[in-house]
Amino acid sequence: MYIVNVTLIIQLLWFLLEPMTIHSILRPRKGLPAFTEGLVNQLAADLQRINLLGVKKVVAATLPLLGCLPIHIIPPNTYQNCDEEYNKNAKIHNQLLQKALEKLNTDDGNKSTFVILDLYNAMVSAIDQFRQNAANTACKNPLQPCCSKTVEYICSAEGLCSSPKSSFFFDLAHPSDNGAWNAIYSFLQGSLNKDLKV
Repeated sequence: MYIVNVTLIIQLLWFLLEPMTIHSILRPRKGLPAFTEGLVNQLAADLQRINLLGVKKVVAATLPLLGCLPIHIIPPNTYQNCDEEYNKNAKIHNQLLQKALEKLNTDDGNKSTFVILDLYNAMVSAIDQFRQNAANTACKNPLQPCCSKTVEYICSAEGLCSSPKSSFFFDLAHPSDNGAWNAIYSFLQGSLNKDLKV
């Protein structure tokens, strides 16, 4: 089995760099659909190559809920509302990826060689569950990061929340190990057991 998640890095770079003036000039937002389509087409070709090398099960992860990363919260520093524009773009990417993998499986004789690991919906479910359980945790808002102060991109001790293990996000861009990834994994576990058998 081979799991591929390179699109997250590329798309995050696009989303993070897009507001910068030079990037807005060189690559205006209207270019995002074409960029995404080209990215997914290249990813599909790469996944097919990986399969041709002998890998029997190839897994591609969807983009997560990018607009809910604390760095994209609207208005900034309130940690109340996700940026739905970023989430819409992630959904578009994920739909294109789903179609590309369906085509690869059809071309492969309807085998389930190519599988989606749905991080987007797992993250939606995990955030919803976190909100429902918020009354019982030290961290009441899943969108508020545990680390509120960084020094040279490293969380400073005085910026750390009182209960890092109960936070959903560690900092502005990273889900926490204990809060987020455990919850996300619990929502992915069924498909991991079912879809990823070789």
